Order: sequence, then structure tokens, then C-alpha cells
Amino acid sequence: MLRKVEELFKPEIILSLNLGEIHMKRLLCLLLMGLVSAQNIAGTLPKEKEPFILTYYDIREDIRQQLPEGKIIVDFYINERGEVENPVIKDTFNIDLNEVVLDKLKEVSYYPATQNGEPIKVKYTLPIVFK
Repeated sequence: MLRKVEELFKPEIILSLNLGEIHMKRLLCLLLMGLVSAQNIAGTLPKEKEPFILTYYDIREDIRQQLPEGKIIVDFYINERGEVENPVIKDTFNIDLNEVVLDKLKEVSYYPATQNGEPIKVKYTLPIVFK
């Protein structure tokens, strides 16, 4: 029943493996380890503490008179404390509304995004639709 170590690990079997095959197996193992370690464990997206609300009364009266339908797209960062940083208007249908939207957006606070249980800074895009 007991076998010698030499019988279990025959040198001719080990030597018959191609060096390229050995390198490929090592590379595959490294790639799989990288995928496992890079997974986001219990990560979350940022969430608003209170909703972004832009009312009719927030808009200047002269703009309210001629308010067409359209969309404004704002890019900004949400830092580790959930605060809005560097808001930038990426697309707008009415330049007069940009200042009002940016001011309102700076008032909103978020629960920060997390990665591996730690709060992180993320870039966020918010489309605002006027109807």
C-alpha cells in the first residue's frame, strides 16, 4: 500500500510539461487572484439624504414666464463626507437656469459611496428634467 515518493512524483512526468504551459498556468493563477482581490466587497452607491427639489419659486420670475421643457446635465463629485464638490454643467437648454441649479445642488447632501466598508469620493452625473 505504501508507495515511495519517487513513484508519486515521477521525474519524466514533471519534465514532460512544456515550459510555456507552466508559465500560462502561473499567469492564469495570478489573474484569478487579482480578480478576487479587486472585487468590491459590500460597496454602495451614494444616496441623497434629502431629495434634490427645484421648485417653481426657486427660479427667477423673468425666467418662469418662458420656461420651456428640457434637460440639464450636471457632473460633480461626492466626497467622503457626502458633500457636493466641483459641480459643472455639462449640457443645458437654458443658460439662465444654470446658476439656480448649481446653487440648489450645493445645498444637497449625500450618504457617501463606500468600497470595502470605507467611504470614498466618486464622480456623479445628475440629469435634471424640466417639464
